[in-house]
Amino acid sequence: MPRQVEPDVHDAFIEFRAEGESICLSVQCIYCQQIRAKNTTRQRSHLLKCAPYLQSHPNVSLQGSPDSDAPADPYGGESSTIEGPHTSLGFTPNPRINGRPSLPAPDGTPATKKQKTKHVNPNAPEIPLRDVHAAFEEFKANDEDKTVSARCIYCNNTRAKNTSRQREHLMSCAGYQSVLKEKIPANNLRHQFDEDDVASSLALPTPTIDLDFRLSIRVKPKLTVGQSNFGRLSWVSCIGGQWAGRFGKGIVLPGGQDTQTTVKDTATSISARYIIQTNDEHPALIVCNIKGWWVAEKEIMERLQDPVAADNVAAHRYKLRVSMELETGDERYSELNTGMWLGSGCRRGAEIVYDAYRIG
Repeated sequence: MPRQVEPDVHDAFIEFRAEGESICLSVQCIYCQQIRAKNTTRQRSHLLKCAPYLQSHPNVSLQGSPDSDAPADPYGGESSTIEGPHTSLGFTPNPRINGRPSLPAPDGTPATKKQKTKHVNPNAPEIPLRDVHAAFEEFKANDEDKTVSARCIYCNNTRAKNTSRQREHLMSCAGYQSVLKEKIPANNLRHQFDEDDVASSLALPTPTIDLDFRLSIRVKPKLTVGQSNFGRLSWVSCIGGQWAGRFGKGIVLPGGQDTQTTVKDTATSISARYIIQTNDEHPALIVCNIKGWWVAEKEIMERLQDPVAADNVAAHRYKLRVSMELETGDERYSELNTGMWLGSGCRRGAEIVYDAYRIG
């Protein structure tokens, strides 16, 4: 049996009293906003011709008159009638929309209802509930009316209050879609994609960063190798250190190396590889790969090469920014293998300290 017509004639209209009128009530269709004098029969006739109303009820085919003989169901079914407090709406299944009605199984088991599928644009961003509520003004036609209506502030479309249908309306509301497009971060860039390009309508998740661990590395004095094809090459050896963070704490094993390439007096490329060990009863070994840049004015970079002078240089006077990846074969920490971190570092005497922020 097809689903019942919902809402009925009474719920499809908002009642109100025109200014200066004390007796006659007027009604407004919540689907097409047409206003007429209150008359149940004419309201019903209007719904049978109201395109937005019929589009909102694709699973039923309304008939012209409750008194006329309903056309026979081509599959042998009977037409159905929904009785409301003010009127009745007759309908029969539309085979082009609903297909052949499901029949009971031979053993009498009721047929399984076919689930209605909604076609949602996968590229459209999801509208939060708070935005749905903010996009509509709620009101009552009069003090006696128990039904709350909602009016879209972007196109003035009025409908019965229903969060799901309000959200569906916003997905096709030209006024709201233009505002929503402006909220997509990529559409606020100086250069943008063409409007007909799918990339212009995508709302991608914004990554988050959270401080995950701190790494302190003790190093030997820098060993200058000499001029390479890409710049002045230096070798910095690790002699130990420690780390602590959200997923544990432990030490930095000696033997790690930091290869630094000074491409000009104000910029040095960092490429380092260390092994950190956890403080578990059976310690886990984790390889820490670090790549990034050390950038500052020439005078600051020269002072940072001296372990003593480096202590007097504030961290905000230069940028030591790196990306980090962790590798381990220990199953207890296997989730680290798919993580990514951004690091901010500083030089303090014979130590290099990094704060690692995990990208979520």
